[in-house]
Amino acid sequence: MGGGILAIYDLESGYADSLMQYIHQKQNMPFKTVAFTNKSALYEYLKEHHIDILLISVTDMEKKLEDEDIEKIILLSNGKIFSEYIGYASIYKYQSSERIIREVLDYFVEVHNCENIVTNISQSVEIVSVYSPVKRIGQTILSLTLGQILANDFTTLYINMEEFSAFDKIFHQSYEGDLSDLMYFYKQSPDILPIKLKAIVNTIHQLDYIPPLVYSKDLRNIDTGGWVELIKSVAATGMYEKIVIDLSSVVADVFSILDICSKVYMPTINDMVSSMKISAFEEYLVRSENSEIIDKIIKVNMPRLHMDIEDESFLDRYLWNEFGDYVRSILKEAA
Repeated sequence: MGGGILAIYDLESGYADSLMQYIHQKQNMPFKTVAFTNKSALYEYLKEHHIDILLISVTDMEKKLEDEDIEKIILLSNGKIFSEYIGYASIYKYQSSERIIREVLDYFVEVHNCENIVTNISQSVEIVSVYSPVKRIGQTILSLTLGQILANDFTTLYINMEEFSAFDKIFHQSYEGDLSDLMYFYKQSPDILPIKLKAIVNTIHQLDYIPPLVYSKDLRNIDTGGWVELIKSVAATGMYEKIVIDLSSVVADVFSILDICSKVYMPTINDMVSSMKISAFEEYLVRSENSEIIDKIIKVNMPRLHMDIEDESFLDRYLWNEFGDYVRSILKEAA
């Protein structure tokens, strides 16, 4: 990406530089970032450069900046806006850098010609899924553990397609966008997908994830072909090397999604009913002419998992205990 210019001007000691450094650590941002703590340096820069977005402290704003080559001015607010600047866009400056970036990305969609943003399409992106016809055996823990392990070596995205994920409760998060929003924006304007994706994703350790749907009816009502198209388009952005799909049968045509995956990690447990369910699933694949999916299935025998969601380190425990080692061995064998 890197098609636009984001400028940050703030006299508060270290604020502009620290925000710029945080943005530089993020991958695939659609703009280059410059920071200023001297107003004359900002005006000197404007003599030869166009700025897409200027983030400027509300106390440092001045009207003559409106006459400069700046597409949009956004005020960094401390909670108060002077009356003469009431009509300006504003962002609360003392929130997390991650939240500031998401708000900036939303504004960037408005001001930038997204058709000119070229992404590096990855030819080696791998899409894998975690799916089982057997329920309540730790599929999401397996998916997140697998995703985090992959994220140590590859840029990895986790997509949860469960009916009720409860991620907001599990991770004590309030999400401003989710998978349904991403689908909406994609349908409206496919060109902005890389930017909206960057604005919506959250991160667990090094693993990026799209917040799951709040209203599960969207999983049922949206044609599976639409989900397949979205997943393929996310892969085509080149932002990720691995995509992990935590898949549930609530999706209308689960086989269409399994079909685009190179591997299907299937959690299992050692009991007669579970074995019969998996056998029935495989028989159906053969009868429905989807037998090629059977060759992709990698069965993962799940231990009994004890999860306390009040303990925010529970994912760390699974990542680094015997279960994490077991998943690493599965990935190594499947490589």
